[in-house]
Amino acid sequence: MQILFWDIDGTLIRTAKAGLYAFCLATEELWGKPVDIAAIKAAGMTDNYIARQIIRSVSGREANSEEIARLCCRYEALLQEQLENRKGLILPEVKAILSRLQGQTEYKMLLLTGNSRQGAEIKLKHFGLDHYFDFHRSAFAGQCELRVDIARSGLEMVRSTWGDSRQHTIYVIGDTPHDVECGKAIGAYTIAIATGGYSAAELANCTPWWVVETLPPAEAFLEKITAARP
Repeated sequence: MQILFWDIDGTLIRTAKAGLYAFCLATEELWGKPVDIAAIKAAGMTDNYIARQIIRSVSGREANSEEIARLCCRYEALLQEQLENRKGLILPEVKAILSRLQGQTEYKMLLLTGNSRQGAEIKLKHFGLDHYFDFHRSAFAGQCELRVDIARSGLEMVRSTWGDSRQHTIYVIGDTPHDVECGKAIGAYTIAIATGGYSAAELANCTPWWVVETLPPAEAFLEKITAARP
């Protein structure tokens, strides 16, 4: 089987920073202090890591797990409204590729994202992309703060569902060096797309299997990943 793990933000969609604004509103509600968005590193980071940065910035100390969970929960409650208030978009060729692969039994469409499952569902439902993915077998932030740990949990899900992962071809598709790093950590073919905050040259420095400015048309994408089969 061909197992495709997709990142969300900067890879499938752009939300015009709806997530960060939801985090800021949640922080003001819970902590009574504004957040300097420019000081928050978000690209390729997990929701939990973003929450930790924010709490550190407004409190001057390290956050505990309960505080992180509470902030993330309130962020999720505010996310839909922020998505509606901002003009996000589906990135080029995404829908065509997902439609092309949908329903083909040899391709498994999964997510590998720093979002929580609920955050991922809210975002992808908003853009009408949720039905393309198997959420049950996807890899979300959960309790993880590091993307590589999410990738390892995704690999375990592959093994428990479909057997020895070495029998399958696994791809990790994302827009940051963190996506490339976590894909390599699980032995996946890494596809880096310069539609987020990193240029193609910056991504190429991470030596992914394939780097592109934007996703190609569906047939070209399919031809490329087919060529990776052992």
